[in-house]
Amino acid sequence: MTQPQLIQQTLQTLADLGVREVCVAAGARNAPLVAALLNSRGVKIWNFFEERSAAFFALGRIMADRQPVAVVTTSGTAAAELLPATIEAHYQGLPLVLVTADRPKSYRGSGAPQAIEQAGLFGCFAATLGDWDGTNESYETQLSYGPMHLNVCLDEPLETNVPGIDFCTAGKPLAPEAGHPCSLECDLVLASGMHPADAAEAAAFLAQLGAPIIAEATSNLHGFRELQPLLIPGGERALQSARPAHVLRLGAVPSWRWWRDLESQPRIHVTNLTRTQFSGLARTENVETLAWDNIHSSQFAVVDPPCGILRFEPDFEKFPGSEPGWMRQLAKVIPAGSRVFLGNSLPIREFNLALQTAQPGVEFFANRGANGIDGLVSTFLGTSAIHHGECWLILGDLSALYDLAAPWVIAQMDHPKLRIVIINNGGGKIFSRVASMRALPEEARNVIENRHAMNFEPWAQLWGMEYLQTDDALDLEDLLTVPIVIEIRPDPLQTEAFWKDWQRPVIRPR
Repeated sequence: MTQPQLIQQTLQTLADLGVREVCVAAGARNAPLVAALLNSRGVKIWNFFEERSAAFFALGRIMADRQPVAVVTTSGTAAAELLPATIEAHYQGLPLVLVTADRPKSYRGSGAPQAIEQAGLFGCFAATLGDWDGTNESYETQLSYGPMHLNVCLDEPLETNVPGIDFCTAGKPLAPEAGHPCSLECDLVLASGMHPADAAEAAAFLAQLGAPIIAEATSNLHGFRELQPLLIPGGERALQSARPAHVLRLGAVPSWRWWRDLESQPRIHVTNLTRTQFSGLARTENVETLAWDNIHSSQFAVVDPPCGILRFEPDFEKFPGSEPGWMRQLAKVIPAGSRVFLGNSLPIREFNLALQTAQPGVEFFANRGANGIDGLVSTFLGTSAIHHGECWLILGDLSALYDLAAPWVIAQMDHPKLRIVIINNGGGKIFSRVASMRALPEEARNVIENRHAMNFEPWAQLWGMEYLQTDDALDLEDLLTVPIVIEIRPDPLQTEAFWKDWQRPVIRPR
């Protein structure tokens, strides 16, 4: 097979997988692939100067539109930059397609420039579509629930005058098999990390079920009026009061500590309805994980008596300058039809606590596969790229520092209503809430928390974004119709006082 034929076969494979968007980080070795993509029809090309942002952006596009998206890199360490997003996609069960250009196989193990062992580079985190060099006899295309890796070996001279293909003429890949229906009981529902379309399916099911629901913002259930009587506020504190016999988890693995503590409570049955294969627990006793499609056919019944969960309402008005107080203000000001991406660590936990109801059409997303703080700005931009409403990112300062190159792609998006809200508390303050770290000496805590005194105005200027630093929630209203970085510095004393007030032991009424 000639090099042009190999390149066209690669593109045809992407098309057959359902890929209609490709994120490209160009280099010499993948130039033939890039040129052929630019000569193709029916495919959207996003270009990046570095691979890690490209991969996380692609992840965001998949999260929003639920379609496979490819990333095309050159050879060498460029391919390795895809690993963080690949791990995240693996644990979210998202079809991220990795296409890595490579030097000929004969270079492997030689130490020649940009010749690393790329085949199998992503290990258990990506299914292997092939290690192609033009001598392969057959090419199989099979859609996977998670990431897929195709390594393409290209020898010199590199052919850059290669015709493209029409992606729209490709066949539609087969859908994965559905699960098997069954009958189960539950007395408490935990919901997290559901696509808005899945949330709509779940809402009708949950309204009929009638069990109490503890729901994170990313469950996308707070906008359904029929569920309001079932949604229990208070998050972690409410869960501490619960005495369930059988928990039904919908969507992604929750962020609550209470969920982790289920490891040591094997008497509590846990049933997971999820689009991934992961139970989120290490124990296997009284734990089962079912395919999402069982939500249409399985029979659930509420256990009698109920789990006795209590309702708790935080006093946000008492601590308006605290981090949770600011989250409450943000939850109020985000308009209907917006798309919101929540950063990991403290922001998602505090926003979950602050959210009571959502405006109509507000959609929430987060990277809760591996729960990392890298690539969050890029993933947010991916979810926002083709959306007509306002798009809000709420993240911490260290998370923003992790992804400084992300705004490169904004110039390609033509989206004026991007709001990047940075909760700048001067470091990783989540560690100050870990009991085992409070006894550490101050010097050690400085290192662990990565304390700093930076602000993000220069970052906004670098990428041509507007900048606003504020301590007044009224400044969040009537924002300019331009991409803007909003830096919020919460009051540390109010934040400490809020958590001290909120984390009182749960006392059940007699």
